[in-house]
Amino acid sequence: MKGRKTGGRRKGTPNRITVEREAAVEQAHEQIAQVLGPTAFDGDAHAMLMSVYKDASQPLVLRIDAAGKAIGYEKPKLSSVDAHVDGALGTYAAQPIPVEARDSDSLASPAGSAVNGHSAGHG
Repeated sequence: MKGRKTGGRRKGTPNRITVEREAAVEQAHEQIAQVLGPTAFDGDAHAMLMSVYKDASQPLVLRIDAAGKAIGYEKPKLSSVDAHVDGALGTYAAQPIPVEARDSDSLASPAGSAVNGHSAGHG
């Protein structure tokens, strides 16, 4: 007959590696706070950019630069859409001109018709 597990780590209690990692993060946070002092900014990068571009005492060039960098996080970019015409009239796509049809006479006059009194193929 199997019995219940007794002892060990209780459910929800962090394991040894998690405890060590959290202690290391806290220590790094304290060291950074000592180096930067009480004037350290407490927000993220986007909050920093917002505080710069909303501060009217900052130079306009700096505010515009901060706003330009922050806008990607505030307004979604429009997605590009490929235009495709497919309907009752058919599907249309660009067709390359064959190499043999690329001389100036055949492009200027269809099927060798006369242009400016000259027939196609005669110089």
